[in-house]
Amino acid sequence: MKFPIKPNGAGWPSAISRRLAITLEDPRLLANGLSALSSTRLSAIISVLKFGTTFKTTSPRRHEHSNRYLLELYGSTQPSILDIGASDGSTALDLLQALRDSFRRYFVTDFNLSVRCGEDGRGVVYFADHTDQCVLRVSKRWLAYTDIGGAWFPLGPLARRLLAQSAAVTDWREVLLVQPELLELSERDPRIVVTTYDMFVPWTRERPDLIKIANVLNPSYFSDLQLAQALRVQCSNLAPGGRLLIADNRDHLEKFTVFHKTPAGMRLEYTHAGGADASVHVPGAIKPASYV
Repeated sequence: MKFPIKPNGAGWPSAISRRLAITLEDPRLLANGLSALSSTRLSAIISVLKFGTTFKTTSPRRHEHSNRYLLELYGSTQPSILDIGASDGSTALDLLQALRDSFRRYFVTDFNLSVRCGEDGRGVVYFADHTDQCVLRVSKRWLAYTDIGGAWFPLGPLARRLLAQSAAVTDWREVLLVQPELLELSERDPRIVVTTYDMFVPWTRERPDLIKIANVLNPSYFSDLQLAQALRVQCSNLAPGGRLLIADNRDHLEKFTVFHKTPAGMRLEYTHAGGADASVHVPGAIKPASYV
């Protein structure tokens, strides 16, 4: 990350923010609870967080085309769905709304469903992951991230020193990074399960008929070997005859690819807007003659 230290848009005059194109939300608001935040504002704030090399980017209504495709595909059936990297669950809510009651089970998963928050005596808020590593420091004017790989000097050492100040914080609390509407829905409907999941390890619960991986298989987050490993695991996780949907929204365009699991291998079934970039890493993918 070339710039592990970034301006906090909330701490600068609006004229300066406009001039410097500072659009970052203030993550310190998460420490005060989620109830006062609208769903859109909450998604925007959560998108500022970064765990390791992965930004927790999210926003609703990003998967209009793939949701429509899945509705046509499963509108009269009851698939079990594994949604990987769902972040705050905004897009899962969109798909649940599109499918209405056409699903048997819906697992909403992400590797980082919560974050620990702690504040020092100067109003600086620190965020730590499930391993207790401080991943973000937020003051009124600045954000410092833990990802300093490739950082311009002296931003890397400076970010490291700022993050180390989290050691003085003694009062930490857990904040669940999930849309309250989704949590309420999962409490009312036992078919909807919100749970932590690492896409690099086998899924041990009900085998899914559909696996959706959106905006996670990003080459700026993972190497080609890691992308291939994750997809190999997910293809194995799928039930026979199941489908794998890979989507991304880079450059404000929804692109997705669907593969169908057959006895011969993962058969390319559908692409939209050129397909998801990571689809090239699906192991043993079979292209129909019309794609050759």
